[in-house]
Amino acid sequence: MEKPVDHATESSETIPHKSNDLENTNHPDESEHQSQNNNPTETATTPESESSQLSLPQVMEAVDDFIQSLSSSTDPLQEIPPAVEPFPETVDSLVSKMESSGLGRDESEDSAFIDAVNRISISVIRLRELNLDSTPVSSWLNRASSVQHRAVSLLDEEFRHLLDRSNKKKNGDEHNNHDESDNNNPPQEEKTFPDIPPESIPTLKKIAGAMISAGYETECCMSYETSRRHAFKEELSEIGFEGINVDDVQRIPWESLQGEIASWISIVRRCSSVLFPGELSLCRTVFPEQDHASLRKGLFTGLVSAVTIRFLDFSGAVVLTKRSSEKLFKFLDMYETLRELIPAVEESDSDLIQEIKLSQTRLGEAAVTIFGELENSIKTDIGRTPVPSGAVHPLTRYTMNYLKYACEYKDTLNQVFQHYEKAETDETEPEPERHQREDDEEYKTSAFARQMIRVMELLDANLEVKSGLYRDPSLRSIFLMNNGRYILQKIKGSIEIRDLMGQAWTRKRSTELRQYHKSYQRETWGKVLQCMNQEGLQVNGKISKTALKERFKIFNNMFDEIHKTQSTWIVNDEQMQSELRVSIAALVIPAYRSFFGRYKQHIDSGRHTDKYVKYQPEDIESVIDDLFDGNPASMGRKRT
Repeated sequence: MEKPVDHATESSETIPHKSNDLENTNHPDESEHQSQNNNPTETATTPESESSQLSLPQVMEAVDDFIQSLSSSTDPLQEIPPAVEPFPETVDSLVSKMESSGLGRDESEDSAFIDAVNRISISVIRLRELNLDSTPVSSWLNRASSVQHRAVSLLDEEFRHLLDRSNKKKNGDEHNNHDESDNNNPPQEEKTFPDIPPESIPTLKKIAGAMISAGYETECCMSYETSRRHAFKEELSEIGFEGINVDDVQRIPWESLQGEIASWISIVRRCSSVLFPGELSLCRTVFPEQDHASLRKGLFTGLVSAVTIRFLDFSGAVVLTKRSSEKLFKFLDMYETLRELIPAVEESDSDLIQEIKLSQTRLGEAAVTIFGELENSIKTDIGRTPVPSGAVHPLTRYTMNYLKYACEYKDTLNQVFQHYEKAETDETEPEPERHQREDDEEYKTSAFARQMIRVMELLDANLEVKSGLYRDPSLRSIFLMNNGRYILQKIKGSIEIRDLMGQAWTRKRSTELRQYHKSYQRETWGKVLQCMNQEGLQVNGKISKTALKERFKIFNNMFDEIHKTQSTWIVNDEQMQSELRVSIAALVIPAYRSFFGRYKQHIDSGRHTDKYVKYQPEDIESVIDDLFDGNPASMGRKRT
């Protein structure tokens, strides 16, 4: 820093009683200027005492001794020590210098100035506490108080200037970035927050300490809060905070509100991860002392509370909108966002944290209600029209897809249901019964798992009722197989659902599917196999051609009817479709081949053999491959 050549004060040199720089301060006791040919580093003499020959460090040491004596001496102070007498003018000289040069340019000069201000502040405070009845002391105290006030006013101004410098620098950077974008330069990396130059931090910290020590804590906090509120408001405005209007929440359609919620989530998460921690870090740095804890808490709370309350107002307005199933996941997103916000404000006032938790609870209760609507929708789905061809019911698809998506929030939903269950049981269930229930095996699963199992049981019961809409028992089994397989595949395809439902539940579902399969085979193919039984084909020990022809006709008619009907049925899962066809082929083809091989010769000798023996054994597999395609099958695939 370039210093004025006529300045007579440097931290390592002697300090004149009156500085040449104070020409315009109009102090009545100011001495005449030094002659122009004097070296500015030489000591300026005064008629008052030899104290003017002391260097600044020596003066500081003398003031320290004076302050110490005020605490330890038992005799009333009658006059100010000669070495301390000119100290107010010394500090006044430093104030004038700092008014012209400013703080934050030379760390050593900043430190010397702030040290001087700290000493004069302590001196003023101690003397006021002693309340001495001495004219010399009172005169010195008045001079020192006036200088102290002037010095602290300068510190306050510099404090605000250093805090605001980041905003001005940021605006300048934005202008430069705009120019750079015109030149197709790549964008700069995202800046940190708060964007205060690191070199300013030590000075801010010293100024804050000096102002608080001087008894100007309120003024210091007011300047800090005003500046940071302005910076914070600008930062929030840049990320779209001003665009969120709570009053619009109840009016706009859900499709538009989803966009507002997405913006809200983005802004709150930026506050949680960047803005609030940045503010807290700055506050801790500027006010680091242990006895500043309540001050830090008050400043941080003041900065974040107004913003947070607006966040919560929006959340509360969203909760009051009409409940519907598609809103569940947005509500859970908001719930998680508020959960992330709590650690970012944990050093603020506890009332603010309670407000956040209360808003969380309301979102959680809304989520529980919406999830309960899923249960109600399953219970009330009592359509009397069966799904064509035994396909997967839309209710099954909707429920399983909904649950699959919900399981992506399983930890959050578990937390929500746990809180809800606890609130419910605390109100309605006596403590002994509550402890007994908590020991049950079922209760040891997670709260959300219990809800999932309940939904699955409701869906199973509903599908069982719907299967009764099919008159054909075989198609009833196909319907249950289709839906059961769809549910099982969804569970196997989702680690989250599989973990929640458990292996025992999955094995139980697989067993049920096998039972449906067996039921289908019994209902459809039991009579077909029975007609190939050799009983009743012999009369008096000989094969009855009439009975044999009738048996072949019965087989043909039954097989044609099955083919005609079940080729229109649908098995959605390709693997299950293949397994069904293979199991049918394994059941029917060997039995027909055996029957065909044993008895066809008894018909070949007669006329119109094709009238009775319609299928060769090789044709059976082709016909079976037509089943469950969902299309009317052609009967022209018979081999010749």
